[in-house]
Order: sequence, then structure tokens, then C-alpha cells
Amino acid sequence: MLTLAPPPKIITFDCYGTLVQWHHAVQQAAAALLERHQGATPPHAQALALADRLRAITVERQQQSPFCTYDNVLCTGLEQALEEAGHTATAQDMNTLLAILGRIPPHPEVPDVLACLRERYQVAIISNTTDQLIAGTVSALGTPIDFVITAEQAQAYKPDHRLFLHAHEVMGVTKEQTVHVAMGQFSDLKVCKELGIRCVWINRKGEPLNADWQPDAVLKDLSGLPALLTP
Repeated sequence: MLTLAPPPKIITFDCYGTLVQWHHAVQQAAAALLERHQGATPPHAQALALADRLRAITVERQQQSPFCTYDNVLCTGLEQALEEAGHTATAQDMNTLLAILGRIPPHPEVPDVLACLRERYQVAIISNTTDQLIAGTVSALGTPIDFVITAEQAQAYKPDHRLFLHAHEVMGVTKEQTVHVAMGQFSDLKVCKELGIRCVWINRKGEPLNADWQPDAVLKDLSGLPALLTP
């Protein structure tokens, strides 16, 4: 059970999937790309398969050395995913992908929850992205975000500890003064467990939990977060 002693100063969030409709956006992009290459609206299952493959490749590439910006990760991931699907990626494909991923709408409950939390806490985002790519998505949240910490700034992707350590340094807090809220198990729960950061898992998709990365609390969306974080 989540304990609020010591009380947090900042609530940090993963962005993609946790706050905004990431999975839907990637699937929307995949459908648009396939429609351009095939000349017709693709079956839902085909678009879903391309979206899943693109996400998997980008996660793999984030863990490789040397560090590459997320735009480069997306570009090489898109080339590989489309090639596996029998297509050759173009510059127009990359522009389409970046345009869709550059302003992803929030989940319905998110704006009100963030506004409520900001009455008591500062709020921050820690994300595997670039400053430029996430800017439009952050502005669409409708609530000011006090700190936006990206992999580009830290030159490291989650679950690398360096991204969280960099975030805490920039925000001027210790890990004991934060609570992290996230949907990703490998990207977020893993590092929170390893660093001893209090963590709330947002299990939107009803996934089984990896027992090695047990969070302090589990919610199906952000609706119950204000009550959970009220002393």
C-alpha cells in the first residue's frame, strides 16, 4: 500500500500510455502508413500488427549503444517495421509518423486529475523522447507541467537509472520526495523497484504484473490518484 511518509513534493509521470493515448496514436499512424503504401484502408489486424512491431523495435533500439535521439530511433524502427511488412519507408512516412506522435491527446480523465494534483503538488514528466517531439503533447494536456525531463536531456532511456537521477537533480528533490506514476513495467516499474522510488502502476490494459517489479499501488486509470495521494 502506498505510504505518504515522507510526503512527496513532486508527482512524476510517464507520459506515453500513462497520460496520453499512445497505443491508439501508434496504431493510427500505422494505418495511415499502410493505406499510403497499399492504396486502401488496411484491415484492423494488419495495422495493429505493424504498430506492435514498431513499438517493439523502438524499445529494442533504445537499449542499444551509443545513445541515439528518439527521432533517429523512430526512423530506423519505422524502416525496419515497414520492410518486414513488405514496404520501403519514405521521408513522407516519417513525416506522417512524427506529425501523429507530435500531439497525442490525453486520456479522458487526465486533465482534471492533473489540475487537481497541481493544487497540492508540483507535477513532472519523465519520458523516453525528445524535447521537440513531446512539446505538442504536453501542451495538449491542458494543465501546466512544472518539469518535463526527456531522454534527450539525460542522454539515456528508461529503465537506465541515469534518466531518473538526472530528473531528480533537475527538479531539486530526492527520490524520497517523489512518487512516480506509470503504465510501463519494463520502462518504469523496474527502475522504481531498483532505485527504491515509490510507484503507482496504471494498468489500463489489464496486464499481468511481473512479480519482480511490485509497485506500491495499482490503479486502472488516473481517476483514483488524487484520493490515493491525499494524506
